[in-house]
Amino acid sequence: MTKDDESSESLVDFLPAKHPIHRLSPVFRADLARAQRSIIARAFPNAEDFCQRVFDDLKLAVQLPNGLKDQSVEAVADLPFADLLSLFMSINLTAGIPESVARLHAANLAQRSQLLRAFDDPDAALAWVTAKVIGIVAELPKSAEEIEVGRNPGDVLDPYLLAASQALLCDGEFRQAIGVTVAHKALMILEGLMGHLHEEVVGRMRGNVKNPEPRGTNAEFLDFAINPFPGADVIQPPPSVGEPLRLHQIKSKTGTLNSSGGNRLAEQMRRLRMTYPGAEFYSHALVGNTLRGHRSMGGMLRIEPSLIVLVGDASFRVLTGSQNGAELLLRLYQTAFAQAAADTGYNVETMTTLIVDTFRERAFAEGEGYLESVLHSATRGEAGAQDSRIYRRLGRPRP
Repeated sequence: MTKDDESSESLVDFLPAKHPIHRLSPVFRADLARAQRSIIARAFPNAEDFCQRVFDDLKLAVQLPNGLKDQSVEAVADLPFADLLSLFMSINLTAGIPESVARLHAANLAQRSQLLRAFDDPDAALAWVTAKVIGIVAELPKSAEEIEVGRNPGDVLDPYLLAASQALLCDGEFRQAIGVTVAHKALMILEGLMGHLHEEVVGRMRGNVKNPEPRGTNAEFLDFAINPFPGADVIQPPPSVGEPLRLHQIKSKTGTLNSSGGNRLAEQMRRLRMTYPGAEFYSHALVGNTLRGHRSMGGMLRIEPSLIVLVGDASFRVLTGSQNGAELLLRLYQTAFAQAAADTGYNVETMTTLIVDTFRERAFAEGEGYLESVLHSATRGEAGAQDSRIYRRLGRPRP
């Protein structure tokens, strides 16, 4: 193969030869071209081919019904989970599979169908998310020390909030109050995980490419070789003739992006519009059912009126090309979270028991109540570490 042949193969389809996107690195152009080939209608010519792949993936030999070959792949692949269950249940029963087994197979087939609809390589996507979640589970609180002090030495367990939880939420039970605290800290860690997961996972879906923004001082500057889309999280090359290049910025909820961050994003999108004429630019909040209360939308649209701000299902339809895009993302997470839970064995109840036992032993040794023990741990320390006059004189590191 000649260099000219390689160059032509890495051209992005459906865009003019002189389009600025062809100035990107060959690796990035190849990723965009691969994303275009992965679009569901290009990957499967009809519903029969898609269903056959689903059954093959689960190693089930079943005769598919007549008529699937005459239906588009979207006619099956874009069904909601409940309808997929009904479809595969009918196919299994018609094939003579006993009802109890047919029901189990139907659930697995429906799940696999949605994973295959979302990803060209479902197993790779599932493995990546599972590994990421397992890594985060290692950071969840497992000991009294981990809920007493966070990563920042000044982030200590609030004894007054713990007292409020015990009295107002937990019917006076100290153990339940500790359980609420453990769950709260764990949820805060998981909330931080979700935003990063959304960007990466949506970027791995069919038709999409995750924008590998560089870290460091050059993150704001457009460079066709190393940073061609500053501000964008996901790139969608045109799926067909006449469709535009689409650039997406993704957040979990409308409140995730404050006004200053929104203005910065709008400025970045304005610069991208001038660089990539004819492209469409989006800001998404995946979880939500209304733009009402969107703190940064007004400011963003004043700076860049062409920016399209979407939330909830409207976002998923654009990002996944499916009417059930939200379900596709849920199916991957549901599967990955279950696998990570089985692999790690993390359980809030178990951790709560261990932590309460530690507090009980400490309080008994100190001859005081549980809350008093937590209070003293959260407020007592070296004098030189609590008074700025001494702290700075001793040359302590600044906060």
